[in-house]
Amino acid sequence: MQEQKSVEVGNWGTWLVNTVIHPFAVTATPLFVLVLMIYLVYYAFLTGTQQGIRSFSGVLLPLILVTFLYIFQRDLLRNMGKIPTTVSFLISLIIGLLVMTIVRVIGHSSSIPITELVLSGSFSILVFSYVSLLETKMFSYYYGMISGFLIYLFFFGFPVNL
Repeated sequence: MQEQKSVEVGNWGTWLVNTVIHPFAVTATPLFVLVLMIYLVYYAFLTGTQQGIRSFSGVLLPLILVTFLYIFQRDLLRNMGKIPTTVSFLISLIIGLLVMTIVRVIGHSSSIPITELVLSGSFSILVFSYVSLLETKMFSYYYGMISGFLIYLFFFGFPVNL
């Protein structure tokens, strides 16, 4: 047992996973969603103040609602930790694919900021799973969602024209 642990510590693959790939996944997932939200709000304000305010409101609404749950109903968020890891990974992967599809299909075309709501809802899930859950449970949501994003990007490219 001791020999296996010392081999793992000196293994460059373990170092790569622990110091590069894992931190990238945990950081890049919410950052990617955040950048898309900022882009959509910025684009909406370029269209007009009214559209910008609606877009910004669409981004804020899920964050405010999930913050309310976190402050007053933490048990609801902790229940996310009861979902089996594989199931939460697969659900998050599907959510990641759906989010990118919604961004591509609806994008800037809707006068109602549905895209912003969906992105902010995904961002809220990531942020509050990080705050509310044990580290191992939270990672299944992050890895699932970034896998969904990457699968979408691989097959269809970036969802909006920059």
